Amino acid sequence: MSYIKIEKDKLVNLEYALSKELLRSNRAGSYASTTLNGCNTRKYHGLLVSLLKDEKKYVLLSTVDETIIQKGKDFRLGIHQYPGNVYFPHGHRYLTGFQSEPIPAKTYRVGGVVLKKELILAQEEEQILIKYTIEDAHSATILRLQPFFAFRNIHELSKENFEVNTKTSEIENGIKYRMYEKYPYLYIQTSKKGKFITAPDWNKNNLYIEEQKRGYDYLEDLFVIGYFEVKVKKGDEIIFSVGLSEAKPKSLNSKFKSEIKKRTSRKSFETNLENSAQQFFINKKKEARLLAGFHWYGSSFRRTLFALSGLTLYNKNTKKFIEILDVIIKKVLENPEKFSADIPLLIIRAIQEYVAFADNCEKVWKKYGKHIISIFRNLKEGKYNADLQNNGLLYIPENKPVSTWMKELYRGKAVTPRTGFVVEVNALWYNALQYLSGVAELNNSRVLKKEIGNLPEQAKHFFNNIFINEKEKYLYDYVNNNEQNEDVRPNQIFAVSLPYSPLSDKIKKNILLKAEKHLVTPKGLRTLSPKNKKYIGKYGGNEDERNLATHQGTVHPWLFAEYAKAWLNLYNEQGLDYVEKKYKKFEEEMNCYGLGTISELYDGNPPHNANGAISYAPSVAALLRVKMLIEEYKKITNI
Repeated sequence: MSYIKIEKDKLVNLEYALSKELLRSNRAGSYASTTLNGCNTRKYHGLLVSLLKDEKKYVLLSTVDETIIQKGKDFRLGIHQYPGNVYFPHGHRYLTGFQSEPIPAKTYRVGGVVLKKELILAQEEEQILIKYTIEDAHSATILRLQPFFAFRNIHELSKENFEVNTKTSEIENGIKYRMYEKYPYLYIQTSKKGKFITAPDWNKNNLYIEEQKRGYDYLEDLFVIGYFEVKVKKGDEIIFSVGLSEAKPKSLNSKFKSEIKKRTSRKSFETNLENSAQQFFINKKKEARLLAGFHWYGSSFRRTLFALSGLTLYNKNTKKFIEILDVIIKKVLENPEKFSADIPLLIIRAIQEYVAFADNCEKVWKKYGKHIISIFRNLKEGKYNADLQNNGLLYIPENKPVSTWMKELYRGKAVTPRTGFVVEVNALWYNALQYLSGVAELNNSRVLKKEIGNLPEQAKHFFNNIFINEKEKYLYDYVNNNEQNEDVRPNQIFAVSLPYSPLSDKIKKNILLKAEKHLVTPKGLRTLSPKNKKYIGKYGGNEDERNLATHQGTVHPWLFAEYAKAWLNLYNEQGLDYVEKKYKKFEEEMNCYGLGTISELYDGNPPHNANGAISYAPSVAALLRVKMLIEEYKKITNI
């Protein structure tokens, strides 16, 4: 039984089906994504979107239109949107079923034919495999497969031109083809021999409604070089393969089966999260890394560190944690001037989580101790775009207004210019100082003790002195020479969620109460209180409008992990029921927006609609982290 199962009445409902997106990725950096009914609504959609040698993603195969030919009649199963709210063909009308387990599968009924369509990406190479099973056919039937090509960067759109290649080369059970010389060839093959008919043509003005909403160019011309025809009968299984290397047609069926065995089950909320976690890992140039999200994000150190422990340690993948962290540490130490202070501090926090997970402080310190000390020294010397002040706290200069995770720009200027003493940066700094102090004591290191000196005590004193808003009983977001910023934001939660906090329990309770009143939603924490005049409750519009909204009230699910940890740090097992109820509210998202995963953003206003990237590494990681925290507390309390 599929956990995510969509009924027929919803499948044929255009408004519903176009709002639900499917995504599958592999370790080679490729992905396949479209909507529930197969109509592409973004320039980022495609059935083979690959990371090529220049480390950029390209939409190679946009879609494949299927046609059932029976008794001289053509039944077209594809669907495209064109200007004037025109949809053609109307293949969605033939949809009768959808399930996601073990891989996405749609069922069509047309004429006397019942056809099941499944697709899977090869795990380690740039290849999409589409399986067509003829579950019923009462008379002679032909399956026609027509691929639509884009061959362009994911951020661009293909337009009709005279430079397109109209020649193909024959290979076993198919062709090899590329639209332009600068691109690699695609090898397009069927498991059962049929015939390929050359019919080059441009399919013009495909409309991508999501790009139109986002204020971008939204019309694309896709190229069709021809189509494949295969004679089929009841019980036949046809594999359609498109990849960057030639396949052996006779082995395609067995390869399809072997690829399915590699997939993580999606039979529950938890297994969907675990499966989604795998989508972000890629291995290119022998370097492990995380993609921040789909569709448009690449790799980002800050987002990777937000997500790393959740996607690895809390998903029982210590090896991958080490591989990725080692890459980040090397680059952060090689070029400290390129990074903001929170990034090296998040590295130390990740190592703390590894210590707790591995339960072997000595082993972890032996591997990472010298790196932590180097980071500490660099921070003291002001090498990470923040200066250590005489009060023991880190200060971000006024000429570095986008040095924190809230770094959106509007017409070249920072939307939230957070400079000076920034609350989460200094909460992370205090946490790192206390951790180092404890390690120095444990190892009886005189040199390290001397270097640390009284910095932890000094930082604690001035953190309380500078950040606590005595009147309102919460923390200023930042304090500099010009202001004590009173915006109620979630960044103060770090001072409660981290292993070491400079705050009293009384202040921690006040912070959590303030967050509950102003920031907490069923989808995570708002980035700004609705009572603030700068608050924007709905995320959307063109790029400028979205940038203005991103950190001015929009909900970010990844912050829920910090909030849950803060709550459990303060209330222990007494806070477990509260955290678990909040966690379970996310299950309803499995059937929304990106099916089986968690999106990047939600509107600040109810009903908190999903937005941004359809699958976001820090969001998925946050829920895996909270899931593990709940399990750990249940073990401790024998619940």
